[in-house]
Amino acid sequence: MEKIMQLLDAGSFMELGGQVCARSTDLCSASGAKASDGVVTGYGTVGGKLVYVFAQDSRVMGGTFGEMHGEKIIRLYRQAMRAKAPVIGLLDCRGIRIEEGIDGLETFSKLYRVQEEASGNIPQLMAVIGRCGGGMSIAARMADFVFVEKEKGELFLQGDPDIQEAYAEGSLSWEEIRENIRSLIELLPCSVDEMPPAGPCSDDLNRMCPELDSFDGDGRELLTVISDDRFFLETGAEHGTGMTTGFFKLNGAAVGGVAACGKLTADGLDKAADFISLCDTYHIPVLTVTDTEGFASGEKEEIFLPKAAGRMVRALTCASVPKVNLIVGQIYGSAYSMMNTRGLGADYVFMWEDAHVNVLHTHQALDMLDQKLEPSKLQLMSEVYEKNRSSADAMARRGYADKRIKPSETRQYLAGAFETFANLYR
Repeated sequence: MEKIMQLLDAGSFMELGGQVCARSTDLCSASGAKASDGVVTGYGTVGGKLVYVFAQDSRVMGGTFGEMHGEKIIRLYRQAMRAKAPVIGLLDCRGIRIEEGIDGLETFSKLYRVQEEASGNIPQLMAVIGRCGGGMSIAARMADFVFVEKEKGELFLQGDPDIQEAYAEGSLSWEEIRENIRSLIELLPCSVDEMPPAGPCSDDLNRMCPELDSFDGDGRELLTVISDDRFFLETGAEHGTGMTTGFFKLNGAAVGGVAACGKLTADGLDKAADFISLCDTYHIPVLTVTDTEGFASGEKEEIFLPKAAGRMVRALTCASVPKVNLIVGQIYGSAYSMMNTRGLGADYVFMWEDAHVNVLHTHQALDMLDQKLEPSKLQLMSEVYEKNRSSADAMARRGYADKRIKPSETRQYLAGAFETFANLYR
């Protein structure tokens, strides 16, 4: 209850089902059946927006999930879907209540079903504030966003918290989780039937970013610098190397950022695919930042990377939201072809002046074409090849890029591009 009060607007919480108790007490003392049955449920507001919230209490009934405990969460979900409002869960569950046997297992099935019905209709946000294992860890992973409290949270399926925590948004303090949840509620629409809210923008849309090219290779910093008031909320920070995903703001509106900086990995591509699909579900436009040398190598990548790459390509091509690509570095091989190019359906493509797109490193390409070139001629041919085959000018001449821009001008061009879709959000 205390964390609910900290999370919601002051004085807004209305508890529901406070007198509900466990009804299967034949295998345990009836006096152990406490009011609320180990989960507090109700509704309130976050920044004035209606949300439905439940918080598990490990001090009641041994912190276990039982029939009436689960029924309270299920009823909350149904009310949230009817009201078209997000669900927030604060998870602290020791596992299934053995005394209730199959009643609890059947209730887990019903919970998974209602979560799936809610998926793609209303936002679902989970914060693991205690132990969360077994069936409840599956419920957590079915949400759109999962946070794990750094000091007390444990997210696991069968006893190894480190494995499952790697798939959360990150291990954070409760204060950080609280702020992230409140920010997400502010950024996201209450349901898919609404467009994302657009707040006022106090930042200059034409603000120059002279330091931006110094963040070449750091997608997180790049997205932060171009955002209104340098706001950036990263998702999946602790997994998916080579890929940064998260929300930033332009002109007061949320944009989903996907920055490929470094080698592309299967985990990173999976993370990007999930994030792009999430943005498309909630009508949030997508910016991709492309700066990659290609695919990571290794046995795992050989097995899993092609399928993950296909998932991301599918997510990009299926997404109907506005999509803009910003090419900022040196890109090699087919990694370019799958990163929100004009061919994949990008609405706008911008390219920094010194960026290049190559099949191979220039010298390697020329060596393969003519292995008898002398060093001096190789250098000259390299310059000609880069100018005519891989430069920003070459991309623009072929219509693959809309404009070659200076890094410092990035914010104003991106803001202008996304503003052309303003009629979609009215």
